[in-house]
Amino acid sequence: MKIRNLLIALAAVCISSASFANGFQVLLQGTKSVGRGNVGVGFRPDGSSIFFNPGALSFLETSTVQVGFNPVFSNISYRPTDGATKHASTSPMGTPFQAYGVYRPSAESPWAFGLGVFTPFGSTVSYEDGWTGRYSLQEISLQAIYIQPTVSYRINDMISVGAGVDIVSGSVSFKKSVAASGGDVGFDMEGNTIKYTFNAGVFLQPSEKFTVGLNYRHGVDMSVERGDAFFDVPNAFIGEQLFGDKFTAGERYKAAFDATLPLPNTYAVGLGFYPNEKLSIGFDVSYVTWSVYKELKVEFPDGDYAPIAYDRSWEDSWIFNLGADYMVTDALTVRAGAYVDTTPVPDGHMTPESPDALSIGTSVGLSYMFTEKFSVDAAFLFTNKQQRENIVPTDKDTGGLNGVYKATAYIPSFSLNYNF
Repeated sequence: MKIRNLLIALAAVCISSASFANGFQVLLQGTKSVGRGNVGVGFRPDGSSIFFNPGALSFLETSTVQVGFNPVFSNISYRPTDGATKHASTSPMGTPFQAYGVYRPSAESPWAFGLGVFTPFGSTVSYEDGWTGRYSLQEISLQAIYIQPTVSYRINDMISVGAGVDIVSGSVSFKKSVAASGGDVGFDMEGNTIKYTFNAGVFLQPSEKFTVGLNYRHGVDMSVERGDAFFDVPNAFIGEQLFGDKFTAGERYKAAFDATLPLPNTYAVGLGFYPNEKLSIGFDVSYVTWSVYKELKVEFPDGDYAPIAYDRSWEDSWIFNLGADYMVTDALTVRAGAYVDTTPVPDGHMTPESPDALSIGTSVGLSYMFTEKFSVDAAFLFTNKQQRENIVPTDKDTGGLNGVYKATAYIPSFSLNYNF
C-alpha cells in the first residue's frame, strides 16, 4: 500500500469520528428528560432547558443548580457478510456529565441568566485485538465538552425567548492497523479543536394546561487542520517500502492532513400538556439536516496528492419523543418515556465508527424532594439500534465494510438539584 492510500485511510476515519459520535449520540443533558424519553423542548423548564430550550429559563420560579452524570454501557457487534464469526466491541464505560446554573434575580423579573457545561459526546469504542475490521478501526475515543453561557427574557406572561453561545472543546484519539507486505503497520492519532456555535429558543404558555417550545441548534463545521498521524513500522524494510526516502529507521513516521465535516442544524418543537395537578405529558419532534454531509474531502498540505473525496450522501433525519411525569406525592415524582430516532446513514454507507441504524429508546425515572431546596433525580434508558446489514455499493467509494452490525446501550442517569 502506498503512503498516499495510508494517509487517505487515516484522514477518513479521523474526521468521520464526528459522525461516529452523532451515530451514537443519546441526549443525556438532563436526568429528568432522560426519564421521560428525552422530552424537554416544550416541557415545563428546569436547569437542563439551557440545552433543550434556552427560551424557557425565564419561566423558572427560582434560581437553580443542577449537576449530574450518565454512565454509558454500550455494545457493538459485527459479523462479516460472508462469515459466521461475530466480533463484539470491548468499550469501557462512558461518563457523559452535565452541570447547569441558572440565576433568576427574582420571581417577578423577566430575566434569567445561565451557564451550562455538558458532554453530548464522550465515549470510547474499541474491538478485541486481531478482529476482522482492525484495518478499518481498532479503537476510537471522542470527547466534546460544551460550555454555554445563556440569557433568557420573558416578554410577557405567555412568551419568553432565549439564546446561548456554545464554546465546543473537542478531542479525539484513534488506533487501527494497516496491512503491508511483510507485516502490519500500526498507528495512532490524537487531535484537538475549539469551535463556536449557538442555541436559541422560544417558550410559550398559552394556558395553565399547555406549553409550547421551539428550539434551533446551529450546525458547525468541525475541521482537522494539520492533523498528526504516527505510524509504527515494524522494520526498516517495510518503512522504506511504504515511505521511501521520507522514512528514518528507528523513528515513527509522521504525516499531516486537513479535512472538514459539516455538522447539521437541528430544528425542534415540543408540546406540554397538563390535564391535572399530578400528570404532565410531553411530546417533541426534531428535524436534523444531515443532508449537509455529502462527501468526506481530504487534502494533504505537505504532499503532491490530489484532494480525495469519499461519498457520504447522508440524509436528513427525524427524532420523535414521548414522555410523562406523575406526581405520586408532594415529594415523589415518577416518569417514563420513549423515542424513535431515524438514521441519516443510507444503505451501503455504514462504517465501523458510524454503524448507525434506526434507534428506539425506552426509559423510566423518578425525582425525590428531600426539602423545598434539595432534590435528587434518577433514570434508566435502554437504547436499541436495529440490526442492519451493510453492502458497500460498487459504483461509489464510501470506505465502508461489508457486514451485519448491531448496537445497544444501557444508561443509568443521576443528578442533584439545589434551588435558591
